Amino acid sequence: MTRYVPVLPADAPFTAEQRAYLNGFLAGLFSHTPIPGPGTPTPAPTPALAPLTVAFGSQTGNAERLARRIAKLAGQRGFAPTVHDLASYSPAQLAADPAVLLVVSTYGDGEPPDNARAFWQSLAAENAPRCERTRVAICALGDSNYPRFCQFGRDLDARLESLGASRLVPRQDCDADFEREFQSWLEAALTSLTPPASLPSLPSLPSLPPPPPPTFTRSNPYPSLLKTNRPLGAPGSAKDVRHFELDLAGSGLTYEAGDALGVWPTQCPELVRAILDALGCDGEEAVPGRDDDTVPLRLALLNHYELGRLTPSLLAHFARHTGDPVLQRITAPDANGELQAYTRGRDLLDLLLDHPQVRPDPAAFVGLLRKLQPRLYSISSSPKAHPGEVHLTVSAVRYHALQRDRRGVASCFLADRAAPPATVPVFVHANPSFRPPAPDVPLIMIGPGTGIAPFRAFLEERRALGAPGPNWLFFGDQRAATDYLYRDELETFARDGLLTRLDLAWSRDQSEKIYVQHRLLEAARELWDWLERGAALYVCGDATRMARDVETALHRVIQEAGGRTPDQAAEYLRHLQSQSRYRRDIY
Repeated sequence: MTRYVPVLPADAPFTAEQRAYLNGFLAGLFSHTPIPGPGTPTPAPTPALAPLTVAFGSQTGNAERLARRIAKLAGQRGFAPTVHDLASYSPAQLAADPAVLLVVSTYGDGEPPDNARAFWQSLAAENAPRCERTRVAICALGDSNYPRFCQFGRDLDARLESLGASRLVPRQDCDADFEREFQSWLEAALTSLTPPASLPSLPSLPSLPPPPPPTFTRSNPYPSLLKTNRPLGAPGSAKDVRHFELDLAGSGLTYEAGDALGVWPTQCPELVRAILDALGCDGEEAVPGRDDDTVPLRLALLNHYELGRLTPSLLAHFARHTGDPVLQRITAPDANGELQAYTRGRDLLDLLLDHPQVRPDPAAFVGLLRKLQPRLYSISSSPKAHPGEVHLTVSAVRYHALQRDRRGVASCFLADRAAPPATVPVFVHANPSFRPPAPDVPLIMIGPGTGIAPFRAFLEERRALGAPGPNWLFFGDQRAATDYLYRDELETFARDGLLTRLDLAWSRDQSEKIYVQHRLLEAARELWDWLERGAALYVCGDATRMARDVETALHRVIQEAGGRTPDQAAEYLRHLQSQSRYRRDIY
């Protein structure tokens, strides 16, 4: 008879050395197990590890990293976890799994992340399978500055309840600073699951030294030397787009094409001075800092708190102390979209100037503010082309509202206050869902404006590798004369044959506005041919309009050049996504 020897799955929470050791142990154990013959008593079965499914819906990698942390801890608690990307996990699988922990982010305007879109469409369909056998726990990641905070997690929770799934623990909605909430949720979820009363005894694992943790992280950023800060646009441009080069030599930080760089900014000193004046403070008052340590108010406002975003709790505090009917109305539970409309273009100084009668205690005041968060920027360099360096392409945010000039926190920190040789606190944010494809795969890149950033990195990477796959870039902005970012580089790539095709769209160089989506439609036949030959399709840039307009254009390309119905076109894009051939990095 055939004997099957069990092996650990590839995603089991063990190091390669531990996995090899355990697989060898299992092979040896089962190879010496006698085959029962007639009359041989059957040995008592060994109790199995408790199965646990962990699934993630992730756009920038946070949910995926947390899912793998869950699996590692669950393995230490007596579970046999399996980790699933929602791009390759179906509602039917969920309905058959007894216990599922879901970590999902919200993207765009309350939408699922790209890798969860097909899963959500199937789950939301009328014929979705019932889930009475399944117990679930959902951790939703989001940003409370957006009106549809954690909306996909909320929608997923409600839909699973309607399909009969039971909750292991209540859904946890996590803001940008999610570590504490995530840990509490995970502990509660694992505690609610009872592993088997007796677990099989495993051999002692060989003593392996744990890998050294990275020295510089989000919580301990690297003070990188800024080497270059130069404008990319020509005089006369309506935008201020900059190219930054930062030194990573000796830091131990590494990155790959497609990753992002986290930047910890400081607030504008002029804005901080104006807020202190409005508060009637000298800035030396002791208040809690980001890590609950005590710091002077001036330093807290400069380095630890958000000043440009008005939180509901802050507005509610002012509503209670002023009786202002507008503030009372927008902070009411049924305010709908009024809160978002009010806060658009307003910052902390506006609120203080509008209500001079409210002067809270400094320590209580900062308790109403959000902690300052790092900003993530797509890296625009390949480490193979620029060893020891990392490059960014950033548009400085500047606008006028309510009789005052406003500035973006991190973009203007870099553009205005980080002149070389300043240091910038940075860390690498891995984005495994936005890596360039295999070297021989045809690559289509759609990246208008600063969306060019990762595609500059992709092109440098493919040139360094000698990748044989053809490359096609769609780029555009307002005017060719002033906004053609990296013009010399792109035209050199085209002349050298690295760029097989370069399609450009300038929205203000003629009476009718032309955007990249128009160029997609013009090139529909060839675009379809590339897709049919296995091309990978990548999009980077603005989520509010560009990404939606591009996707609408892609549907039309598939329908018109591919002869598909609207439903078939949607299914074609979903198929590309499930094969990791349609990827987006939108913001």
